[in-house]
Amino acid sequence: MNTPKQVDSQKTKPMTSADRMRAALSGRTPDRVPFAPTLYLDHACFACGQRFEEVLINPARAPEFMLDAALRYGSDHVRNFPGPESSWYEQKVVREEDGCLFQYDRRTGHREGEYDLAGGGTLQRLEKPAPVRTLDDVRALPVLTTEEYLQRGFLKDVAVGIQKAHAHNLFAVGVCAGQTLNFMVQKMGTPEAALLSFYDEPNLARALINKAVAISVEISRAFIKLGVDAVLFGDSYASGSVISPQMYEDFCAPAYRELAQEIHRHGVLCYKHCCGNYNPFLDLVPSTGIDGMDGIDPTCGMSVGHTKEKVGNQVTVMGGISCLTLLNGTPEQVYEEASRCVKEGKPGGRYVLGSACAVARHTPPANLLAAAKAACDHGRYP
Repeated sequence: MNTPKQVDSQKTKPMTSADRMRAALSGRTPDRVPFAPTLYLDHACFACGQRFEEVLINPARAPEFMLDAALRYGSDHVRNFPGPESSWYEQKVVREEDGCLFQYDRRTGHREGEYDLAGGGTLQRLEKPAPVRTLDDVRALPVLTTEEYLQRGFLKDVAVGIQKAHAHNLFAVGVCAGQTLNFMVQKMGTPEAALLSFYDEPNLARALINKAVAISVEISRAFIKLGVDAVLFGDSYASGSVISPQMYEDFCAPAYRELAQEIHRHGVLCYKHCCGNYNPFLDLVPSTGIDGMDGIDPTCGMSVGHTKEKVGNQVTVMGGISCLTLLNGTPEQVYEEASRCVKEGKPGGRYVLGSACAVARHTPPANLLAAAKAACDHGRYP
């Protein structure tokens, strides 16, 4: 039996970052509001004094840069992205030519595509795959199993990154994006084709979404086997800025619900990134079963206070700091905006301070540090 002194010692033991995030996402009160900005690889490279091109040339370095950036900013979490399979390093090579980045096949010397350096670094293939147009096309799309993701090395470097994150007591997150509209746009070729399918070919739209969820389930299981603390998923297109509440309820919410149930079945937390204006969907968000919704973009008319009023007792609210303020503001302006977000989100718990969306590549590091300071200064719970 513990002595009174031992009990007191346990009660006052400070929370780690992982403890803090887990408490906030589980509906328990942490020691303070966690800080979890949405960092992507381009800004992580910038924060580490590296060029974005370096991680595209050698994707194995991605977990290293993401962890380093999280530690520099005092983030309570670190995000991890699937990489290419191990054979990619033997079969492909990325070369920098005249300020552009091209991927070549090592065996044939054939140029396969150019990386979009100004955007998110996506490979723009010269020979684009045929767009999905029929149910047979959907059936032909492959779904790799959990074991294949692990055995073929898609998460080989991520596994090391998760171990290092846990060694620093950080909350490790596996990113699994594209369950509805994003997947549809990717496979159908254009946003217009994807959106029109909701009206003209709803069976095709549902088949694509079901395929996307099946893929997401396998990737999530692979992340879970590697020991992530949470899985992050979502679609940037599926917001009130693009689709109606009825579309969200009929097509998107069931997909998020199915994935959330599967992740929870393994005892792991999950949260969803929400781009754009999500105000029209806030009444529907709790029904998806997610533990947290990340984003809350003030440039789209959202606010931490209003979002928390609608979902805060059922879903953890995450985000709130405008990416434009982070990019263009002074540290003092960022601190003021972040402090306001903390004051709106802190009462009753279930709030994580973060950015409204992915932090812009050349955002001044001093501004991220100012946001982290606001969480420390104003986010303490009694």
